[in-house]
Amino acid sequence: MGLFGFGKKNKQGRENTFEEQESVKEQDISFQAGDMIFEIGSVHPWKEQGSILVGKMMSGELLPGTKISYLGQNGRRIFDCTVETIEQNGHAVKKASACWLGIYGPVFSLIIKDFAPNAFQGGNQLVRRMETGEETSPVLAAYEDCRMTKEQEGAVRAVIGKDSLEEEELKGLSIQEIIFALACTRDQSNLCKDDAEQAAKWKEKGDKLYPCLLEKIKTADAVYLTFDKNTGFPFYNNGIVEVYSKRQYAELAVLYYKEQFRELEVHELSVKPETESSKEPDKRIPAFAMLYYLGMERVLVDNGMYRALIGRGDILPPPDYSGLPQTQVPVSNPVLRARMLDFFGEARWKVNYEKRAEVLQAKELAMLSELTNSKLLIPMRYDGTAQKKPGENQVVFTKDTKLMFAAITNAAGENYTPVFTDFTEFGKVYPAKDWGAAVVTIADAIRVNQGVGISVNPTGENLVLKEKAIEAIKGILAQKAKESSGTEA
Repeated sequence: MGLFGFGKKNKQGRENTFEEQESVKEQDISFQAGDMIFEIGSVHPWKEQGSILVGKMMSGELLPGTKISYLGQNGRRIFDCTVETIEQNGHAVKKASACWLGIYGPVFSLIIKDFAPNAFQGGNQLVRRMETGEETSPVLAAYEDCRMTKEQEGAVRAVIGKDSLEEEELKGLSIQEIIFALACTRDQSNLCKDDAEQAAKWKEKGDKLYPCLLEKIKTADAVYLTFDKNTGFPFYNNGIVEVYSKRQYAELAVLYYKEQFRELEVHELSVKPETESSKEPDKRIPAFAMLYYLGMERVLVDNGMYRALIGRGDILPPPDYSGLPQTQVPVSNPVLRARMLDFFGEARWKVNYEKRAEVLQAKELAMLSELTNSKLLIPMRYDGTAQKKPGENQVVFTKDTKLMFAAITNAAGENYTPVFTDFTEFGKVYPAKDWGAAVVTIADAIRVNQGVGISVNPTGENLVLKEKAIEAIKGILAQKAKESSGTEA
């Protein structure tokens, strides 16, 4: 049996995969919802007598060990083979699915053990029909209800296939359709890599589509975010936050992540700040402003559908304080908040996996290290006699006036010193009319602490630092001081 594909040539000039190939009866395969369809993008050798097929799941799901059919360009079955392993980005996965959330989307590598690379051809498909009585998974069923139809995709291709992109036509496209258009221009540019002129034309179209996508997001009535119930903040997954253009897409994400034991819920948020003329002002902070304060800079739009990775600053640039004295720049710690949510999201995820302890330790260290770099707010006020000078705003204190720092008490009766990353968190607990705020480092907070520990953002992330954590912070500070001293020397 010629496992390496050394067989007779067929009428198109391609080699048959094995000598018995001519005896394999070709048959038409009519596809239905739930059937597995994998489109081969590229073919690579695997070990001595196998192939790695890199491509995209167009429909359905696939498990390792499954027998599938390989179709030729005429859509007829050429032979059957078995998938040995499924990988994504070099890591084995339990299944491949057309509904696959993440940067890589439904792009996988299928390892076929007994067929050499010359048995396959890019652009062809691998398929598996659903067995009678076999049910589609709830996630895949929801995905089929969400995804763009072939008619929609065809209409978008017609728009971008013209010699020039018309602004009015682009305005009529949805966010999801523009993302699909971007994906098409990238694919076409790659296919035309040997034709510099055509590749440049497709790149030019993509360059025009990206600003159009940003404008669509900026002017949207609302966007939808998945919030992690365990943290109370947007779901932060490997340095990326997910934003959806439709509630239906976000609800699909909730269903998808439920299979991974993530507890998420959908929040609808405005994009633009409400104006004074708004009939019903939305008191919630707009989505992209909130993401700025949380340090979430990488945004994946419409994860699970056609997706686009954008920078948060492309939608809402950070505030410009360049003209203000340093003392007037509002305190904010977006990087620290991102580190805290990254740590808590992992720590409260109810799963166990190999090297989880090492992952948690690394995220904890990154969080505590950033904490030592941060400027924080500590609530304070003066206790004692104080009065204003007649006709002036200057406050005069007596010798009995004392500076007091706030304390909070938990259900167990333990006292903690509260500190805050920004005035938004500060204001949740301490009204400005009653309390002032001193800007401190974590080292300062440790020195003034009179309780059993320190709580960072007690009504937010609530990072509680007790003796062990405080000693770890002191160790980080000492190491940084040592390194700084060595650099100066």
